Amino acid sequence: MSAYPTLAGSILADCWPMTRVMAGLSAVPIGHAIDLAFLFPLDGRERNDALIAETRRHLGGCLTAIEIAFRTALQDEAAIAEALDAWPDPLCWPTVRAQPTMLGPPLLAHMQMRAGISLLLRQAGCPDSESVVAEEADSALPADDPTIGDALSALALAEGRWLMAGGEDQPLRPDVPAEYFAELVWTAAACLAAVVQRASGTDDAVMAAFERAGEALLRRHDEAANPLSIAEVVVRQLGERADAPELLASVLTQRRFLLFTALAARRLRMESAQVADILLFAPLEQVAALSRALGGSDSDHVHLLLALRPVRPSLSDAVIVVQAEHYQSLPALQADATVSALRTPAAFRAKLDHLRRVTAG
Repeated sequence: MSAYPTLAGSILADCWPMTRVMAGLSAVPIGHAIDLAFLFPLDGRERNDALIAETRRHLGGCLTAIEIAFRTALQDEAAIAEALDAWPDPLCWPTVRAQPTMLGPPLLAHMQMRAGISLLLRQAGCPDSESVVAEEADSALPADDPTIGDALSALALAEGRWLMAGGEDQPLRPDVPAEYFAELVWTAAACLAAVVQRASGTDDAVMAAFERAGEALLRRHDEAANPLSIAEVVVRQLGERADAPELLASVLTQRRFLLFTALAARRLRMESAQVADILLFAPLEQVAALSRALGGSDSDHVHLLLALRPVRPSLSDAVIVVQAEHYQSLPALQADATVSALRTPAAFRAKLDHLRRVTAG
């Protein structure tokens, strides 16, 4: 039986990501649709076509790179190589586009965060001013210190990879955490193995070959090569200089968003990925709480909201004015309490919030 209701297959087959659950019409198998609706609620998640396109580019690029690695690793397997050579164009990304539920919600969320960071990084080189603020940032990030200089160079290279122009099937280094890399590897393996099995009719030998190749890819994976991890290395190398009061505003002015995120995470005692996710996608009340907990002034908060506009298109001038007014009346104690609650594990908070909703009233 098809997992799609009659109309869903014809109307929504080409839509991606297909995570919305409508009355009487599910775009994905119902169990997974419920999971996605719970993990990615529509409320507060505004539609952003640029973000969707960028997410597709990261997903497609990473899958294509892994597919190339598989094809190379399996060249000595004559039957497999012959079957795959009959399909010279990328196979994995088109397959996932047709079957998006192959990808789990956590991986999609991570790729969406990568995409959001990429949109913000595209502002680099267009700072708000060329003033003393930029000079202050450079003095706090001394290039003449070999250790810090090497880390900054590595960060620039990693950011550059994310910003490379290309289509959805243009290879992109899959510099993701190990658990997401494993999901991408076995997703790619399944897409390719299915084609080979249809062509050759073999089964056990194909599975064993793909398993060996996949395990080899997993052993070689370096999850520390992603820009978020490298930004954390820069901050650790800075030591006490990372706590300089002016540094946060300085790196934000220069649109060094990853450094801003890593610095904020250090000061708030949070994970960089969580700080990035809050800044990119959480309700603006949580963004304000983070800003206040970091000691941001009224103008600092407005500056932050302006920097987030590429990912949050709803931040019009009028909305920013309203948010600035709310921020002026936000007590530091309330902000600290909000941040303290955010430090608890995400799964714990999600389940507790779910229980509160279903038992309310």
